[in-house]
This record gives sequence, C-alpha cells and structure tokens, in this order.
Amino acid sequence: MHGGVTAKMITSPQLRRTESGGNLSRPFQIQSYEDLLKFPDIPISTIDTPSGKRAITEPIVDAIVVPTIRSAEHLRSAVQLAADARCHLIAVYTDSPPAGFSAVLDGLRPGQLTLLTLRSDTRHRLLDLGVSLPQDCVSSAALDISRKRNLGLLIGHVCGWTRMLFLDDDIRRLNVAKLSSAAAVLDDHPVVGLQVKKYADASVVGHARRLTGRRQEPFVSGGSLLVDPQLVNGYFAPIYHEDWLCLINHLREGHVAVGGSVGQLPYYPFTTPERAKLEEFGDILLSGLLWLIHACTRKGVVDKAHPAAESEYWREATKLRFWKQILWERAALLADITAALTGKDFYGPSPLPSLAAAKQRLGELKPANFASFTENWLSSLVIWRDQLSNLSRVGLADKTQVIEKALTELGLADMVGTHEVLSASVPTKRTSWRDALVSRVVSGRERAG
Repeated sequence: MHGGVTAKMITSPQLRRTESGGNLSRPFQIQSYEDLLKFPDIPISTIDTPSGKRAITEPIVDAIVVPTIRSAEHLRSAVQLAADARCHLIAVYTDSPPAGFSAVLDGLRPGQLTLLTLRSDTRHRLLDLGVSLPQDCVSSAALDISRKRNLGLLIGHVCGWTRMLFLDDDIRRLNVAKLSSAAAVLDDHPVVGLQVKKYADASVVGHARRLTGRRQEPFVSGGSLLVDPQLVNGYFAPIYHEDWLCLINHLREGHVAVGGSVGQLPYYPFTTPERAKLEEFGDILLSGLLWLIHACTRKGVVDKAHPAAESEYWREATKLRFWKQILWERAALLADITAALTGKDFYGPSPLPSLAAAKQRLGELKPANFASFTENWLSSLVIWRDQLSNLSRVGLADKTQVIEKALTELGLADMVGTHEVLSASVPTKRTSWRDALVSRVVSGRERAG
C-alpha cells in the first residue's frame, strides 16, 4: 500500500459505533457539508484592477461556458457578463442553435461569442465515458448536461486555459467585480464555487425537506463554477449531481473553495413528479459519498492530499453493507418528510406526488446498484485521466480558431458544429454585425486544413 495511506480505512461498523457515541451525524441528517469546503479571504477586484496573479492585460477568465437548451433570450445575462468582463463566451446547444440571437448580443465584440452545437445522435469516448457506468434509468437531461460540461472541460484542457467559468443560464447577480474576485481564488484552488444562497439549488426531495422546516445549507454547483481545466481530475457523468461527482476527489482533498455568492431564478420543483424519480439514484449516491468524506475527515483516516490513496479511500463505497444502511436511512427520510407534509396546504403543486415517485424509485434500487456504479466509476477515472494526459495542447490567440483546433485534436470535428458571430463584410442599411450570425458547421477536414 502506498505511503499516502496513514491508517486502515474506516468501515461501516466502525462508523455506526462512532454514531452511537454521539460524535458523527448520519447521512440525510447533516444540514451542511461546509466542513468539506474552503472559505478563503476573497480579494477585492474590479475590471480595472488585476485579478489575483493574472496580468491586467489578460481577461478575467479565459472563457465562460454556458450549456443550455433554451432560447437565445435566456443567454442575455451571460452575454452581459461576458461583455462587461471582456471574456470569451461559449454557448453549447444540442443539435442546432435557436433563432433570435440578434436581440441579445448588445455589447459583444465580433468574434467574442462562439456557439457550439453538439450532436445528440453520436457518442464520443470521452464525452460519453460515463454512459457505460451501470444504471438502469438514465435521464436524458442528465445525459445532455454531462456531455456539454465535459465538452467545455475538454476544450479548456486542450486550449491550455487555466480559468474557466461554467455558468447556467438561470444564474443571476454575477457581475464583473464578483467574477474577478472569485477568479483570483483559482490561483490557490483548482475549483471555486459561487454559492446560490437565496434560492439554493437542491433536489426535489431536498426542496420537500426544506418545507418541513429542516435547514439545508447551500453547497457548490456546476451552475456557477470556476475551474482550472488543467487541474480538474474528474469528469461529468450522466447522473443527477454530476457536478458533485466530478469534484468529489477535490472535495476529499480539501481543494474546493467558495468564492462568493450568486442568485438563481426560482422555479417550482414539484411540477413534474417524474423529476424526483430521475434524481433519486444520483441524490442517494452523492449523499453517501459526501457523508463518507465527512466521516473520514472527522476521523482523519486517510492522507487526503495524496492521489494514490484514492482507491483505498473509496473502498467502503464499493461494499454492499455500506449502501444497505444508506438505503435504509433514505427510506426513513422519505417517510418522515411525507408524514410531515401530509394534510398541509401548499402554494403551487403539492410535493406529495413527487415524494411518492421518489419512494417508488427507491424501492427499485438495491445496494448492488451503488456498489457496482462506484467501482466502475473509479475505473473510468483512470481512463479519463490517461486519455487527457495524451492530448496535445493547442495555442492560438484567436479564441474561435483555437476552439476549432481543439475540437480537431479531441476527435470531435464531426460531432460539434461551430457557429460564430462575425461582422458583416458588406453592411447594409438595416444590418449591423449583431444581425450577421453566420452559421459555420465546419467539417473535420476543413478545420484541419
């Protein structure tokens, strides 16, 4: 065993004995995982002052990546941020971009926005690595967002970028000063989250739990996440909480920082009960893995800073007995929430049908589903990291050209279309550069040439 392991791995019976001694909260009882995050001093930065160690002549971040399926209008907030921060904006759509961009592009310079369209009918060895993980119910939404975030991560890695912001199109209250200050924290941490405080993102069950009066503190989310693509050691798998799973080893190493807070557009979480069913596997999986980190952190079991300890660290999560206890506690949680909310009146859709859908899905899940997934996920991480280490870096000053070259290097030229905003070569009386949205789905041969 590698010297990074400082003690024998903690086991489920030991964890239960710890709980009986009153020193450790159980999964689904924990209101906050803030102990897994770092809260460094956030530097005061603006567009006119340097952001950390980055020169003032460089953009605050190399790119803002927005994976989306919605209309061009939903991109307006990200466009404004990119324009104010003088950063490149990459919007990633499925199959084809929507119409109506001319109405939302005020302030962007020509070539500052690159639209990417990812084909849904093809698969790629890295984008879709997680598809091979054992699941019997994969959400199309989880598959879509995981592929788009993996695409952004891969482009950033091959382009040699060290500051990239993943931004969902429903995030608000993120301005240049906040972005600059949070980006400076990346100088010392590979991952920096901007927390949603007022309307914190959560699973359907998590929102129902809040209705019972139980606190659940905000965590980090892929919806407003700064990363160094050269240092991120995970990928986005097609499950709910794919962002937490991507960062899980950085969390166990204590390398994820909080760089401020943002807002998020509210929504009704209980409109579609099917959503709770599709979230249940990922919600349980990540609750178990996060709790294991919490437990090991409290016990000081493993030298978390040493990557060689990774397989030993997660060994307990590949055992049936670990997940048997987690599933039992999940059933108790759903029963408690349902009992507390039965008979109450709600503003908007009732959470009870969603809780029933979650219970139904829970009844279909077995400990072997989670143990097998964890074991296969650990093997897939080795493949991901090995393949990334063999990729060449591309270096061009022009962002659009470097993105196209990166797609060729990644073998994605035939799967990803590039769509640029270009100045009109011969402006007409009623045409500005914003109206000249030129779609250029370039073949791999054209890009390579």
